[in-house]
Amino acid sequence: MIVQKKTYLIKTMAIALSGIGFLALPMQSFAAGAWVEARQAYFTATDTAETAFKAGYNFDNGLGLMVTNAYNTSKFDQFSHSWNEFEGWYPLFKITPAFTIAPGLILTSTSAGSTVSGYVDFKYRFTDDFNVTTRYRYNHRNYDTMDLNKKEDKDDTHQIVMYFNYRINESFDYTLEPDYFYRVNDFHSANGKDYNWQINNKLTYNYDKHWKPYIEASWLDRVKSKNSEQYRFRIGVRYNL
Repeated sequence: MIVQKKTYLIKTMAIALSGIGFLALPMQSFAAGAWVEARQAYFTATDTAETAFKAGYNFDNGLGLMVTNAYNTSKFDQFSHSWNEFEGWYPLFKITPAFTIAPGLILTSTSAGSTVSGYVDFKYRFTDDFNVTTRYRYNHRNYDTMDLNKKEDKDDTHQIVMYFNYRINESFDYTLEPDYFYRVNDFHSANGKDYNWQINNKLTYNYDKHWKPYIEASWLDRVKSKNSEQYRFRIGVRYNL
């Protein structure tokens, strides 16, 4: 069983990495300077909501820093702290003007403990209106939880993400983001399996150079305990200072 699990993971990683050469690569780029963002999310299967506030700074050399504070608003009847996150990234290797490799690091803190996530982005700009990023990310929890065998272990995950960014016109940008997660140890996702998917769709309206309101609709796989598909809807706005 363990051999089959490792073989499956290797095959999955090989397929994903082989796609880099054909589909690779960039994250949506932002103008240099500071920005702030607020968003509200609703989750259908669990009937819960979440409010998040972000702030960041993009430097001229491509270095980016971001901090996020999220709050659980339950059924819009409370406002309790949920998690904090700090992220930084830098375009370390600029292979060509269109192709960049950028490593990054994310530190996440919750009431249960902290998670360290290292990642690398392979970014490629096909045209001024279309670019793609392939990301490999490893999420390592610094605390133990109970696994399927009733033993304490780290619930680490491999994560493979694709960002397809398309500028429809001067007013609208669209991003398609499929995510694949695979459990490293003996844990299951909310769908009752050792892997899960997320499919995110985001539409941004470029009101002007400062205001960027957006809406997002996502499928977050199935929640087995609720016997229901989990959908997430977000509405938010980013302001470039």
